[in-house]
Amino acid sequence: MSIYENAETYRHITPEQLAACMPGCPNPTRWAVAFDDAIEFFDVRRDDRAMLFAQVGHESRDLNTLEENLSYSARRLMQVWPSRFPNDRIASQYARNPEALANNVYGGRMGNDKDGDGWLFRGRGPIQLTGRYNYTRFADAINSREPVLYPDSLLEPGIGALAACWFYVTNVPVGADIVTATRRINGGTNGLDDRQRRYERCIEVLG
Repeated sequence: MSIYENAETYRHITPEQLAACMPGCPNPTRWAVAFDDAIEFFDVRRDDRAMLFAQVGHESRDLNTLEENLSYSARRLMQVWPSRFPNDRIASQYARNPEALANNVYGGRMGNDKDGDGWLFRGRGPIQLTGRYNYTRFADAINSREPVLYPDSLLEPGIGALAACWFYVTNVPVGADIVTATRRINGGTNGLDDRQRRYERCIEVLG
């Protein structure tokens, strides 16, 4: 039996608890190990852990979606970025072309100062980090260049859980309510009802 199947080896969250918080999680044991270490590393307070997992669960669809989907139709591009894609002629140049789109909408901002940075530092992780600036700050926080040199490392539980906990403690005030936490993570209140339901479930699971 793996030591990770023994609840006594976990300090902050067990696979059973993680699976209860995020029923669709594809590998509760691997993610519980990763988040257990990440919570310890970034000292996520006990009272904030239910909110952390509620937000992670919504943002990543129970840890199933760890990379930004940039495959948009022309019509959707005009809805999401109307100032950048004001008409079908312009939008069609980037429709269903994730790399070109990322370089267009993210290039020259968020620390992206080199050709191709928009695509290289697209959103990744359970709470998607976006932009060279955030990847670099996270790398500094864990004293490792891996997130900058190998951005896809955020798709793996070990680095991904660290990235999620870093982003949370860096951006969300201690003891934040659901609206505040959502705004700090999402930039708005998208999916607030689902986040609230998840939060209530995580409170029940984690206490």
